[in-house]
Amino acid sequence: MPSAITVGERIILHLVQYQKLIDNYDVPIDISQDGIAASLRISRAHAAIELKKLRSSGEVVEKLAHIKRGKTKRKVYFLSPTGEQKAVRIKQYASNEGIDIGPLIDIRRCKAQDLWQTLGDDSKRILTGACVFRKPFRRAALPTTTTSLLPVDRFGMVDIPVELRRSILKLAPSTDVKECHSLAADYWLKENDYGERLYHLVHAIRIKEAEMLIATQETSVLASMDQGLLEALLSIRSPSEHYRGKVRRAQAEACLLMGDLDNCFRVCSEMESSTDASERMIGLMIRGRGLRKIDQLKESLDSLLKAKAIGLKLDSATLECEIAHTLMMMGLNDESISVLEKLAKQERSSDPELIERIYYLLGRNYLLVKNGNEALHYLSKSLAITKEKDRKPWYQGMAEAYGLIGNPEKLREYDMKANPPKGWGVA
Repeated sequence: MPSAITVGERIILHLVQYQKLIDNYDVPIDISQDGIAASLRISRAHAAIELKKLRSSGEVVEKLAHIKRGKTKRKVYFLSPTGEQKAVRIKQYASNEGIDIGPLIDIRRCKAQDLWQTLGDDSKRILTGACVFRKPFRRAALPTTTTSLLPVDRFGMVDIPVELRRSILKLAPSTDVKECHSLAADYWLKENDYGERLYHLVHAIRIKEAEMLIATQETSVLASMDQGLLEALLSIRSPSEHYRGKVRRAQAEACLLMGDLDNCFRVCSEMESSTDASERMIGLMIRGRGLRKIDQLKESLDSLLKAKAIGLKLDSATLECEIAHTLMMMGLNDESISVLEKLAKQERSSDPELIERIYYLLGRNYLLVKNGNEALHYLSKSLAITKEKDRKPWYQGMAEAYGLIGNPEKLREYDMKANPPKGWGVA
């Protein structure tokens, strides 16, 4: 039985894991009083009492050490030679008795069912609250307890392992899980993390608020897209009439971003059957982009031209840019260049990201028709305003352009930027 191992013995088993660090300058917070309490899920007061007993018995020694990434030294604890011998005996006893010591010294190694059965109702609700979070969160977001139930790092953050989270949420009452998702949604609002807020709003069944968030924060939501968030977004199957167009657009864009083209095209079909002309236009645009992604170029162009035929000015420049992109991929470079140059003249004071893309596509087109000077001109202008962190496509294009105009020195310079040697730029 786990109860056969005392709290003092659990501390010894915890500390023996860090014995090799006894002569280190930097040590983890796990061997401070706070770290021991958090790992073993006991109160700081209980940890202090047990550590005092272990020091008195000569099994633990106390020293001042620098905590990793900390600013000051703190009291930390290591086993004495007597304590190390005691650890060996405890492990042998546990082995003989069939006791798994892992869960006794770290909540992250607990089996969900065993842990759940040891907790009272209040602790179960707090653990459920911790397990709905997908990302590290501040311990202060949940009620305090007399014991250190949750593992907390030195920054006050909690991060429960994925498998333990999933298992606990299966054991917790659905009403508690829903309530905890609601609390998490409000937490992430204060943290300005709209992707996580949306995830929890959906799971808290606060759908109207989720729709409002999608309508106002689509860019932020898409920027933090992952599979779990995509599934939450797609679970909104019947958006309200007021937000339907914006919700469907976000769903289709998210599917395209994540490579889920089946769902992307399904949502596009719903948009294309709408009585709202702008929703139909956007659905056709996104379908065109998706078809281009799988090299169905003729079908892509057909879809984009259908969108254009609707005749709305909404997103018309973006639509022309998409048409030009597909024309370029079809090898119709003169037609693509004609569309893009007209756009470049018209859109100088418009969206910087659209301008950057127009210049980039012009540069790529001119590379394809072997006009190195024009390619350099437009790729340089695009590079100057892009917000992309990965500049490799630009550097590769410019290297190719310098090759076309016969400048091997610049070719090598930009090829090196595109493909830097391993460790380049590291001090």
